[in-house]
Amino acid sequence: MDFIHVPVLLDEVLSSFDNNPEVFVDLTSGGGGHDAEILKKYPDVRAVLIDRDLDAVAHLKEKFTSFPNVTVVHSAFSDVDKILFLLKIPRVDIVFADLGVSSFQFDTPHRGFSMQKSGPMDMRMDATSQLTALDFIKNSTEGGLRNILSEYAQEREAGTVARTLKKCADDGMTTTLEFAEAIRKAKKYAKKGIDPSTQVFMALRMAVNDELGELERALKKSFPLLSEKGIMGIITFHSTEDRIVKNFFRDRKNNVPYYEDERENVPVDKKGKFETEMILPDAGECGRNPRARSAKLRILKTTAGYK
Repeated sequence: MDFIHVPVLLDEVLSSFDNNPEVFVDLTSGGGGHDAEILKKYPDVRAVLIDRDLDAVAHLKEKFTSFPNVTVVHSAFSDVDKILFLLKIPRVDIVFADLGVSSFQFDTPHRGFSMQKSGPMDMRMDATSQLTALDFIKNSTEGGLRNILSEYAQEREAGTVARTLKKCADDGMTTTLEFAEAIRKAKKYAKKGIDPSTQVFMALRMAVNDELGELERALKKSFPLLSEKGIMGIITFHSTEDRIVKNFFRDRKNNVPYYEDERENVPVDKKGKFETEMILPDAGECGRNPRARSAKLRILKTTAGYK
């Protein structure tokens, strides 16, 4: 399996992870590009590589089959606390996530991510989950779809596109090309050089996979697991997910109280001194890899007193 995913901000990730870790966790391991280089830098590190894409998991198991210090896990990354509990790992020195979608996922038609290749309206990161993009459209109201398009894609024609999506589903359309073409015809405005259906498909993918909810839960559950020399590094590609990471890191730096669960009855009594940093790709990397242009690496480092 050729699971292609060019790791962005690789040099910056490697230089930021300078704490000589004993345990490293990648929440969204994908093609394992960052992981392979981290293992070169720290060959004895205990690495836990998590992904909810079964194709990625199969690739990772093959790629790291000769590494006895690597454990590959098929799971949503919001279950990181349960995974480490079962592995009897109480503390982690590095928590990392690259929130980008891989080229493999876009280039594999039956996965349903691409607007250019015909496949089912699927878009599931985890093929074992129940809800496909088509199911999501059918089960959502027009108003619900409009809100998602406005929030996730800042879609100026959210109402028109939402009506189009519902009509496509009602008319029995099932393929990505059918939906993409209907969106192109319905929209009056589009950015030059960008397929009008691009942002719409992105918003649907984010909703189907609950990407923002997964991110919020993963941050909450990962932070208490950090060791006294712990570092978190998250690469984002979307303004909304970046805002979640930025605000979470800022609040930890300022020792703002927070809770591990949504009911807010399990307070996290963890305080220390932290520093944050945001790193952008340089012009050279953006030229070599256009998808890096929207990437941001945010770093949270423990500097003192965290237990």
